[in-house]
Amino acid sequence: MVRLITQHGQLIDWNDEKIRPFPDNLVFLDLLNPGRAEELEAETWLEYQLPTREEMQEIEESSRLYMEKGALYMTAWIPVGLDTSEPESTSISFVIAPDCLTTVRYADPLPFRVLVDQVRRQCTAPISSDAVFLLLMELFVARIADALQIVEGDLKKICHEIFMRSTQKTDAALEKDLAEVVKLLGRRSALVANLRECLLSLSRMLQFFLNNAATWMRGDLAAQFRSVMRDIKSLDEYTNQQTQEMTFLLESTLGLINIQQNQIIKIFTVASVLFMPPTLIASIYGMNVSLPAQQNPFAFLLVMVTIILSAIVPIVYFKRKKLL
Repeated sequence: MVRLITQHGQLIDWNDEKIRPFPDNLVFLDLLNPGRAEELEAETWLEYQLPTREEMQEIEESSRLYMEKGALYMTAWIPVGLDTSEPESTSISFVIAPDCLTTVRYADPLPFRVLVDQVRRQCTAPISSDAVFLLLMELFVARIADALQIVEGDLKKICHEIFMRSTQKTDAALEKDLAEVVKLLGRRSALVANLRECLLSLSRMLQFFLNNAATWMRGDLAAQFRSVMRDIKSLDEYTNQQTQEMTFLLESTLGLINIQQNQIIKIFTVASVLFMPPTLIASIYGMNVSLPAQQNPFAFLLVMVTIILSAIVPIVYFKRKKLL
């Protein structure tokens, strides 16, 4: 599918009838899940080739950031599905020249939809390829910042759950809650790591763009691009802080789980110690041999009193030592 935006802000969407060939004042050419015919049509109008899906998956920086025929080829990892239970990242290629920005993608991140909405509502003045690229970068960074704020909110809830737990819950309920906390921390840790990778990819791409597009980029946009770079740097530091916070919360949660398990083991250990003297006495007088005072009519009563006392004395001892 192909979407077009002209220099005067005219939007030609997926299902709109396309002008053949593409208009000369085109500044944004967006290809979503393009077929081979759409790729050839775009390459014919652009007069240079577009990266294939296989090339977009390359991890070498020289394969993701390079210049060819005056156009900058840049591929970055972009987060997608952040509002779902299984967020991930996708590889999107940006091919930018002085006259047109072309994107090749196989997913539909939210910033692209926001861009279209803004064009429909606001974009009445002439725009350029670097202006569209800047707007996309701002939307990507804002989207990542929103996701990190959601993660921070979850971490505050987890902190409250760990250190301000309800004492009315049973040990089994608390252990179940802590197990859910560990799972949530694992999911959020994976999300933050994914977002950090995307921030690093965007930072490298923007630095490459600023180094190679200075000769034709609009001067008033350079400061805004640098501002986006500073935002990316601050968000990267923020992800590092969140990673440390999640590590602390995870260690605290595992420590509380270990304390609960140790408490259970302690209870069984103390219970076994308490029952050892009565068991020993009962075992002795249960032997099939003649024992002292066995013929006494009060032998059974004496044995029972001894067993009870042998159970009470350890309980009193453990109570005084505050082990119970």
